[in-house]
Amino acid sequence: MSLLDRFGVAVGYTVALAVGTVLLHAQPRPTRDAWLDWASTNLANAPDHPVSTLVVSGLFTDGEVRGWLVLSLVGLGALGWRLGAWRTLAVVASAHVLGTVLSEGILGLRIAAGAVPASEAHIRDIGPSYVVVAALVAGLVYGPWAARLPCAIGFAMVAPDLFGGLPHLEVSSVGHVAAITVALVEGALFVLPLRRAAARAGAG
Repeated sequence: MSLLDRFGVAVGYTVALAVGTVLLHAQPRPTRDAWLDWASTNLANAPDHPVSTLVVSGLFTDGEVRGWLVLSLVGLGALGWRLGAWRTLAVVASAHVLGTVLSEGILGLRIAAGAVPASEAHIRDIGPSYVVVAALVAGLVYGPWAARLPCAIGFAMVAPDLFGGLPHLEVSSVGHVAAITVALVEGALFVLPLRRAAARAGAG
C-alpha cells in the first residue's frame, strides 16, 4: 500500500478543513454567519440543498481549528494506515452522513411531536467533529498498534464535550453516537476480510 493510499485522505481532508475555515474566518461577521447558516445540515436546509450542506458543513468550524487539524491527521491517518484511501473515505463519509441524518431525523420527530419548538429546525449543525471523532474511534479499534495510543489520547481530549446532551437527545450528542457506531460497524466489515487475507497469506 502506497503512502498516498495510506495517508491521502488524512492529508486531503485536513488541508480542505484548514482552507475552508481560513476562508470562513476571513469574512466579516455577517458574511460568516450567512455562510454558516447556508452550510448547516439542519432541517430547514434539507429540502433545498441537502447534498451541498453535507459536503461543506464538514469543512467549516466557527471556533478554533488547530486542534481539529491535528486530530484529523491522527484519526484519519490511523484508519487510512489500516484500510487504505477508499475504505477510509467510505467509513468517515458514512459516519458523517448517517450521523447527521439520524440526529436531525430524531429532532424532526421531536418537533412534530411538540417536544421542542419548531425554531430548532434552524439550529446551526456544522463542523468536522462527526468525521474526526468517528475516525479517532475507528482508528483506536482497528488501526495499527502504533497509532492506537494517539487515537485514544485524541478521543479522550474531546470526549467530555461530545455526549453531555445525550439524555436530552441533543442533536450533536446523538450525531456523535451515531457517527461512532457507523464507523465501528463499517470498519469491522472492511477489516475482517483484510485480516483473513493476511492470515491466508501468512499460512501460505
